[in-house]
Amino acid sequence: MIRYASVTMSAEPPSPPLRATIGFWVWLTASVLLIVGGLFAAAVELPGLNTVLFRGTGVLTALGGAAMAYLAGRSRTGEPRFRRAALALSMALVVVIGLTAALGVVHILTLLGVLLLIAGTILNARVDFGRNGE
Repeated sequence: MIRYASVTMSAEPPSPPLRATIGFWVWLTASVLLIVGGLFAAAVELPGLNTVLFRGTGVLTALGGAAMAYLAGRSRTGEPRFRRAALALSMALVVVIGLTAALGVVHILTLLGVLLLIAGTILNARVDFGRNGE
């Protein structure tokens, strides 16, 4: 009688590296700070300040934070295109928010979110998920 070895195939994808997991949580925290800071900026009315500009940047910051949260979540699965898109959006948000911060129309939570975006980008820039070529 011939017996075959029982081979169980694991359908689980490989777990992401620790660096990618930490980078994901940093990006997610930055996204929450961008959303909250943007909503504060969009809702508050300060005397002596260009309210339309302050509210407009708040709404754009909140939308950028929501997009960053989406891309960070999708990049956690190891998809290289979503990770690259999240890296690009992160740096674009840093540049745009940095330029608007020079005008003084950015909430302090948004600036803290920018620092976390930079840290998350550094952590996720060289992550290898064990695939050939990526």
